[in-house]
Amino acid sequence: MPLKLCQRARASCGTCCGLYNRKDLGRAGVRAELTRHTRVLARAERTPEGFRAAARRLEGDAPPPLFPSIRSCQLIGFLDERETRVGCLAHPKATGGIDLRACGVYDVDTCESFLCPSHAALTEEGTAIVEAATDFHLYGLVVTDAPFVRAVLDGLAHATGRAVEPALLREGPLAAALRRLFAVKEELEPGSDGLFGAFRHGAGTATEMAPPPGPEAILAALGADDRSGNDLDSLEVEVRARFTACVEALRAAQPRKK
Repeated sequence: MPLKLCQRARASCGTCCGLYNRKDLGRAGVRAELTRHTRVLARAERTPEGFRAAARRLEGDAPPPLFPSIRSCQLIGFLDERETRVGCLAHPKATGGIDLRACGVYDVDTCESFLCPSHAALTEEGTAIVEAATDFHLYGLVVTDAPFVRAVLDGLAHATGRAVEPALLREGPLAAALRRLFAVKEELEPGSDGLFGAFRHGAGTATEMAPPPGPEAILAALGADDRSGNDLDSLEVEVRARFTACVEALRAAQPRKK
């Protein structure tokens, strides 16, 4: 069965809709914009004309994009009342039958067929781990950066001699520690290419040594740079501390008995 990243049992992603293409990447700002989309589209007439008009209104008050050349669709919002899942509010499953996706920035064929690179780079188990350790805001930031996910999981396996398994995340301490490490992604300064894995600079020459599994590899995968305001020394301290907490939690974790 093909890997599914976009809509999971407990998580969903709106990265390809431009959810994170904004200078203010803070959780509160992203939530507020999603809530605004949801409310405006809930009042819109379920017709192409109604949704196009709503999209234009939303675009007029949209926050400045981080990358102006990348499209940001105004049809993304919360799919549930608890505001735990994001997705396309123009999709037939959200509208009750009519397909209004063409009222956004992409045509229906593009929306239907596009798969981000992580679909080819992550495993089902790796995706399930990200799903279990994140929420509506953090999931998309992490799951779309496969090198970062692999660096975290490979580093923990190398340090402890055991792999992170989805069943182990049922234990609170490990899930919480892993969430803290993943959360580095939302704490990078805006403008750092670490926010978007696809916008990372070249990885260097083939003769350069790859960092060993662990904090160094995680830092390399993040792609953060001090030109955009990141304090690399502080970032290294944080990554090492959070990685150590994950190592300790993984060593102590035991799967719950059925």
